[in-house]
Amino acid sequence: MRQIDAGNPYLGNSGSTRSWITAAGLSAAALFAATKLAGSMRRRPVNLRGKVALITGGSRGLGLALAHELGEYGCELALVARDPAELTGAATRLNRRGTEATTFPCDITHADEIEPLLQRVIQRFGRIDILVNDAGMIKTAPFDNVERKDFDEAMDLMFWAPVNLTLAALPHLRRSPEAHIVNITSVGGRVSVPHLLPYCCAKFAFVAFSTGLSSELDPDKVHVLTVVPGLMRTGSYLNAQFKGPKEQEFAWFSALSTLPGLTVSAEHAARSIRQALQRRHLTSTISMPAKLLIQSEALLPEATRTIMHLVNQYALPGANQDQSEKSGKALNSRFGGLFQSLTALGRLAARALNQ
Repeated sequence: MRQIDAGNPYLGNSGSTRSWITAAGLSAAALFAATKLAGSMRRRPVNLRGKVALITGGSRGLGLALAHELGEYGCELALVARDPAELTGAATRLNRRGTEATTFPCDITHADEIEPLLQRVIQRFGRIDILVNDAGMIKTAPFDNVERKDFDEAMDLMFWAPVNLTLAALPHLRRSPEAHIVNITSVGGRVSVPHLLPYCCAKFAFVAFSTGLSSELDPDKVHVLTVVPGLMRTGSYLNAQFKGPKEQEFAWFSALSTLPGLTVSAEHAARSIRQALQRRHLTSTISMPAKLLIQSEALLPEATRTIMHLVNQYALPGANQDQSEKSGKALNSRFGGLFQSLTALGRLAARALNQ
């Protein structure tokens, strides 16, 4: 009989035990080294007073809440959005609360409008210190109601537009003594969910760009923060677009995006982002449900995908032949008192955040 070599870590109980001890020791050493490195990279908190913040999607929702939060801490605000009337309304709301903002109407999905936008901001403020990429859109539909153009629209606004704007803004940011890029992604950029496939594809791409960029740039010169929010009560369901069985799509999405426990307020999200920015964090995941979902996907991918499949099959509406779109505002009036009671917090958020 061949003798077992106790010194071989792959053979025998004692060798196996030593192998585990060695692996555990190496893991502990790596964790200790990473902790020391993270500690050595801690920098003084960011003083926001006097910094110029350019915020896309700043006319409503989280962008508007973040504008107010940064304005409260002394930032000078450049708000960017497509709709001039919405921008004027946002600036008026901020002004009533003691925060001044300058508006810059621009469609950042048009690449040829980006450089003129930056020149107008530079002309007004002299520099750009903080770029917040927040512009976005939500469209829900079963997969069989999704068309190629839905993917194109999502990618144009939530991936290519912030990529183009970031590339164009970097020379200006590098002239700032302390520059920051804040990229608002989504839990949908970490875990793809049913009926939001184009949105999730765009957000996945944006997460990759943002986290990769934070590794490529010198954080002492241009700090990049990747924000991964979960569901927020911003009233965005009223401006979302719905396809397929539109009323049913609107019903489930509105409920999920307004109920306490599943969602956080826009004010809480804006405060969390401001704190992460001041602390020079590289990532900020907002809401416990978002954190749990991301951990579930990482640790139990098969189980998470199975649950998503069951939700899609038994809880969400099936496709139909209707490829037209309707906004949440158009659909909301079709629902009665019980639904309006369930979504009351969402409507309050919509009124407060110019939705």
